[in-house]
Amino acid sequence: MDKQDIIAELRRVAEKLQTSNLSGTQFAKHGRISITTVRNNFGTWNKAIESAGLNATLPGPSPDSHQRKFSDDELLQEIIGLTKELGKEPSATEMAASGRHSQTLYRKRWGTFAKARQVAYARFGFPNIQSVQTDGSGRAPQTEPTSTAEKVIVPQTYKPPESPRRKKVQFGEPIDFRGLRFAPINEQGVVYVFGMISRELGFLIESIRTDYPDCEGKRCIDSQKQRWEHVLIEFEYQSSNFREHGHSPEDCDLIVCWIHDWADCPIEVLELKSQIQYLPNRPSQKS
Repeated sequence: MDKQDIIAELRRVAEKLQTSNLSGTQFAKHGRISITTVRNNFGTWNKAIESAGLNATLPGPSPDSHQRKFSDDELLQEIIGLTKELGKEPSATEMAASGRHSQTLYRKRWGTFAKARQVAYARFGFPNIQSVQTDGSGRAPQTEPTSTAEKVIVPQTYKPPESPRRKKVQFGEPIDFRGLRFAPINEQGVVYVFGMISRELGFLIESIRTDYPDCEGKRCIDSQKQRWEHVLIEFEYQSSNFREHGHSPEDCDLIVCWIHDWADCPIEVLELKSQIQYLPNRPSQKS
């Protein structure tokens, strides 16, 4: 199939829908050619749209637009609150996993998360962790472990000023699920878990790519496995990362994430953390 055939199909679908702003989602539902074929021939969806004489889809809001919603004090106070919650200085990864804001906001504002952390302690002081009962940010206070549980102590250490040193590997919570000892802490971990269980969740995957959206496939929509629908998937560690990365909801059907933390998300979300509890620790041997 050459580019002229693809252009003709783009124009046919646009005319059918009576629109000059044809989105990938609309084309996937009404077109006779896959999104992958379009991108392989033109490089990007917008280049294909422009070649067909249609209007390119406007990009979603940039991360900076969301960044401006938070003042310096709000971002720095989140570091103070997380310090109290963890009982130690939080790392950038711990902020991404447990904080309300992406570490990307801190990097854009202060260069690195470590520098933002220094500014927070200089402005508000290092919290007195031993005497803290609540962190003042709405989180539930830490409770003492019961006598039958193993007590975990996170000691406070004295660290030198920020300087180049060996990067330490960090892990998520222990889950021991099908050979994966610890929970994901990034998007790559989410892709790995989804790959293990996608068939059991009713997905047939056609392609995984680096362009947005990350994945294209089919999803079963009835219990008899007789009806399937096309689906475009974006992988994120937290569902709110989709917004912070500036993705357009019009070109994606589903966010697959480890943690769903975006209450007003405009598209469907599949949270893997809550799904694996319903699956056996060993996959079914049935084909």
